Amino acid sequence: MSTRRGFLLTAGVTLAVLALAQPAAAWWGDTHGLLTRAAVQALPQEVPAFFREGAETAAHISFDPDVAKNRRVPHVRHGEHPEHFADIELLQGEELPDQRYDFIALCHTLGIAPDEAGFAPYAITEYVERLAVAFAEHRKWPQNGVIQVKCLVYAGFLGHYAEDIVQPLHATIHYNGRVGEDGSRTGAGIHEKVDSLIERIGLTAAELGEGVEPAPLEGELFAAVRDQVLESNGQVDRVYELAGGLDPVSEPARAFAEERGRLAVAFTASLYLTAWRLSEDIRLPSWLKRSPEAVE
Repeated sequence: MSTRRGFLLTAGVTLAVLALAQPAAAWWGDTHGLLTRAAVQALPQEVPAFFREGAETAAHISFDPDVAKNRRVPHVRHGEHPEHFADIELLQGEELPDQRYDFIALCHTLGIAPDEAGFAPYAITEYVERLAVAFAEHRKWPQNGVIQVKCLVYAGFLGHYAEDIVQPLHATIHYNGRVGEDGSRTGAGIHEKVDSLIERIGLTAAELGEGVEPAPLEGELFAAVRDQVLESNGQVDRVYELAGGLDPVSEPARAFAEERGRLAVAFTASLYLTAWRLSEDIRLPSWLKRSPEAVE
């Protein structure tokens, strides 16, 4: 990541940047459902059948992180809001720490509000591990239906955050327009145009998942998530170069939408597979008792 020291040149620019870094719903319409459905269906046979057959449940849940950002539930809205993005330029070239609270400490050191910088990498990593623990329960009590549903709920939340971060405008301060050094803004409204691309060109879950062969993430989990954040941030210039071809959709914009959609599916499916592999070595506490029977 390129160093951004000194990029906040005036208080006016700072306020303009932060004002742009306020995401609304991501991946417009049914896109989260399409991506999550495709990710589950792309999983190999080693993942339990209940999970591979639960694509519709996971897809249903994948909308919940956005649904919860409702003004009538302000505490949930406040807590949920920063889970969807990572404005990494605000870190001024510092590497994302592995742990959420180390990131918060870094933000305080840099003089920025953690919720303005965004927690998406931590939301993704934490939900992989939550899913891994739930999968460990399934390994021990494979007939327990409540555990199966829990796995699919976690999968829906994980899918949402993972898919968000593959959309490059969720990995930059230039969320919905670029801010110049003088505080001027160009490209306002671009976010919704990018979010709606997959649905506007009519891609299906089958097309998005075609040829996807997920593999568990190599090495340390958070490092792999961080790499995806950086990859997405590296696509921001490309997004703005496509701005004139987003509505109506040009061929380059169509190719971009197909590429990002398939990457979102592959990334999400790899996270699901990673959680399954991690679950093999998780030892549950001896006091934990679950029903061994199917629970209706």
